[in-house]
Amino acid sequence: VDSLTEEMMTDLVAKLDPHSVYIPAKDLENINSELEGSFSGIGVQFNIQNDTVMIVSVISGGPSEKAGLMAGDRIVKVNDTVFVGKNTVSNEKVMGKLRGKKNTKVKLHVKRPGTKEPLAYIITRDDIPVNSITSAYMITPEVGYIAADKFAQTTYEEFLNAIAALRAKGAKKYIIDLRENSGGLMDKAIEMVNEFLPDNRMIVYAEGKAYPRFEAKSNGKGTLKNNPMVVLIDEFSASASEIFAGAIQDNDRGWIV
Repeated sequence: VDSLTEEMMTDLVAKLDPHSVYIPAKDLENINSELEGSFSGIGVQFNIQNDTVMIVSVISGGPSEKAGLMAGDRIVKVNDTVFVGKNTVSNEKVMGKLRGKKNTKVKLHVKRPGTKEPLAYIITRDDIPVNSITSAYMITPEVGYIAADKFAQTTYEEFLNAIAALRAKGAKKYIIDLRENSGGLMDKAIEMVNEFLPDNRMIVYAEGKAYPRFEAKSNGKGTLKNNPMVVLIDEFSASASEIFAGAIQDNDRGWIV
C-alpha cells in the first residue's frame, strides 16, 4: 500500500500544475537541510567523476579542513568499506555516508595525487554553515553588488550584514543578483524585498478555492527605500526569486535585467 500511495501521489501532484512536485519523506530532510542555514557533516563539496567521489573544495574552518583533507582527494573507502563503482556511488549515497549527527565520527581513506598509498582520516562531524549570500562587494565607489543563490532560514540576516558592510564602504546603489536562484522560503524573500519598498505596497498574495486570501505588504520600515536598485534574473530564477523580482517590477521600484 505504501509504495502504491507513493506512486499515486507523484502522478497526482504532477497533474495539478507544472510547478507542483511531490517530495517523498525520505528526501525531505536533505531538501530542508539546504534551507535551514546549517547541517551536520564533514564540510566538503564533492563531484562524482566516473566512479569515484572527488573532493572539489574543503569548507574553511570545517571538520575536514581541520583533519587535513584537501581539494583533489578521492574518497576510496568509508568506514573501512570500499566506496567506489558506478553502481555504488551516487549523490544521495555520498551525502548519506558523509552527513550525520554532530560529534559522530566517520573514517575515510582517500587517494591523493602524488601519494602511492591511500591516506586514512577520522573526521568528527560538526555543524556546517550553509551561506546563501554567495557574494557581496563594491563594483564602483557607489554601487554595491549582492548575489543570493537561495532563500534560506539565514538569508535575510546574511543580507542585512552584507548591506551594512557595503554601506560602510560607501554604497548608495545596489545590484541584487538572483540568477540561478531557484527559490526557497517565501517569507525570507518577502523580508528582503520589504527593505526596498515604501509603506503599504503589495509584495505577494495567495488565494485558493479552499484557502483564505493571504496578503504580504511592505511595512515602510525598510532601510533601502530610496536607494536605486537593479535585480538580475535568468531562466533558472524561480519561485521566491520571481516573487522578489515581481514585487520590485510591479511597484516600479527598480530595473529587472
